[in-house]
Order: sequence, then structure tokens, then C-alpha cells
Amino acid sequence: MRNIKCKDIVSKINDDFGNKYKPFSKFKDSGQIWDECIKAVNDPKLMNHIIFCNDVLKIPPVKVFLAANETLTGGFSVYDKKCIGAFWGFVFKFVFMYQSQKDSNPINLKGIKTATYFYDIDVEDGIEVID
Repeated sequence: MRNIKCKDIVSKINDDFGNKYKPFSKFKDSGQIWDECIKAVNDPKLMNHIIFCNDVLKIPPVKVFLAANETLTGGFSVYDKKCIGAFWGFVFKFVFMYQSQKDSNPINLKGIKTATYFYDIDVEDGIEVID
């Protein structure tokens, strides 16, 4: 099991998100959606649920994030939807180091129709997020 601290996830996002996802570089520090995403990665219990749902149940992180978040109710622009997906894609691909993804899984939640889940992690026995 590899332990990752919440502050290390946030640090990696702040350092690299805009460089890896240039079309979404303006999403960083852009307001409520960004703030809720950062709040989620600072919650180890929620992050471990998101990882479990992704790994075991093959439920995309975006779906679990939206289902767990009572503040974001939908009404997202196309750009907002792509930013949310890019954010969680970054976390799973560039922080947790998952190697593969399955796109276009139906989620139909808060106006978002599909999302991606991740697999083929290159870490023995998974990841645990700690405070």
C-alpha cells in the first residue's frame, strides 16, 4: 500500500495541473467548482471512498465526487464539465499514477452524462490517502 498525504496531492495539482492540462489552466483557482475539487482532495475519508469506488466498483471519480458534494448542484457549462473531468483525470493519472482509463461510462448525475474510471495502477496493493 502506498500512502499519499492530502497536502502532497494539492501540491502536485498546484504545481503541474496547468502544465499537463493547458486547455484547462484557467480552471485553477477559478471559483466554486475548483474550490470544491480541492476541498475533496483534502478529505482523506472521501478520497479513499473515491479510490475504492474507482478500483473495486469501477465507478468514475467524477460521479463519486458529485454524489458526495451537496454544494455543486449542476447547471455546469460544457467547459465546467470538462474541467471537472480534467481535474480528476490529473489526480488519478499524474498523482496516483494509474496507467489506463475507460472513457464514456454513463453517470447521468448533475447534468454530466459520462465520465472516466482508471485502472492498471503501477502500485502494489493500491493507494491510501492520509491526512
